[in-house]
Amino acid sequence: MLKGIKVTAIVIISVLMLIWLTCTLLLNHARDLKLDQYKLTNPWLLEHYQRTDVPVEHGWRLAEQLFMEIDSQLYVNAEPKLLHNRPLLGGILLEDLIVLATDDNLILFDTEGGYIGTLGAAELIPAEIQNIGLHHGLPVLQTRSGMWQGNSILDDWQLISLQGVSWSESIPIPESTKNELRQQLEAHNIKLTTLLEGICNGRFFGEQGRWLIDALLLLIMVLALRGMFGLTDKS
Repeated sequence: MLKGIKVTAIVIISVLMLIWLTCTLLLNHARDLKLDQYKLTNPWLLEHYQRTDVPVEHGWRLAEQLFMEIDSQLYVNAEPKLLHNRPLLGGILLEDLIVLATDDNLILFDTEGGYIGTLGAAELIPAEIQNIGLHHGLPVLQTRSGMWQGNSILDDWQLISLQGVSWSESIPIPESTKNELRQQLEAHNIKLTTLLEGICNGRFFGEQGRWLIDALLLLIMVLALRGMFGLTDKS
């Protein structure tokens, strides 16, 4: 019984030593092996490193395309498309044109999610937009100065008061899209070097992990000293 426990302990310690030494060796050549280029997106690892949260909860689905923004980056179906410095307020589908609104611009996409262009004050778009919607197929903007209705080509706007406007509403981001976003976002990927460093310094194993590594190193030192003294005794 005791012999079996001893053998099991020796095997476990040997495996830990091999893992630690392998990780140390890989880290020593991390630059040459370009280990920083390898990103890990395993769900268990993301949860272990507390990187499961994607900083976006809602988006707008228009013509089977899901629009959302993270840190001034506009994403379409989890793919980065456009940098902009204003938060999205909503979007509408205008025939074969997708129109997204910020507080001072209209951003245009085709129904395949391709970027077309941006309209602003120079194109006489009303300022201080608060929401966007549709009324009998025509675009409507709610602004601080009132409600504006435009034509189908967005080049003429009239100040008007309307009832029954279908305002843009966001939807929760599906979990499948969040998983794709995790792979896109640098902050939610774990570099292979981060994992190796965590194993080498013990932090991968939690708060007490460094003591485990200390014990492992002390054991290696003891074995090395025993080997040295053993050789000395033989000589």
